[in-house]
Amino acid sequence: MRGHCKVPPLESPGEADLTVHADFPAVLDAARAEGAYATAILTQGEFLRRLGVEQRAAALARSRPDMTETVVGQLQRLIGEDQMGRLFKACAIHAPVPGRAPWAVPPGFEEA
Repeated sequence: MRGHCKVPPLESPGEADLTVHADFPAVLDAARAEGAYATAILTQGEFLRRLGVEQRAAALARSRPDMTETVVGQLQRLIGEDQMGRLFKACAIHAPVPGRAPWAVPPGFEEA
């Protein structure tokens, strides 16, 4: 999805959301079997918290007090346990990161 519209998944890598019902353990096992590195599976809420979404939302609300209610509502939709925060999951399949240990992981997927 990009701009609330369906687009081909490889049309603009990194600029579109990929949403699918996936058997994450099977996908990650297959990736590892082919030599890729794979992270743990996180809830969307945990992943976004690790990336600092709460701090970003607070900064946005401070800079736009007139939008505080909207920002708080959108944050809850993204990370709330009763909303997208628990329903959606995230993981990463990646190659070794140049200049870092081969098991280094993308941001947000580091062990807590």
